[in-house]
Amino acid sequence: MNEIKSDGAKAFDAARHLDAMAPTLGLTITPEQRPGVLQFLATAERMAEVVQAAPLADASFELAPAFRPGLPGAGA
Repeated sequence: MNEIKSDGAKAFDAARHLDAMAPTLGLTITPEQRPGVLQFLATAERMAEVVQAAPLADASFELAPAFRPGLPGAGA
């Protein structure tokens, strides 16, 4: 059962997310890997909450310049 957060949204369920997304992405997670993957997903979710809580004005978004990998001066 999912917990409900103070804002009314369902709490993130790392195990349920892993079970849904691994096959979708073509990943095989072994029983030995599962605890580490779940720990990472829980950490990533907490990091996302911090980023999403940052106040940003809608007008403050700008497109980043295009990144083109390669050596400087090597041509496009």
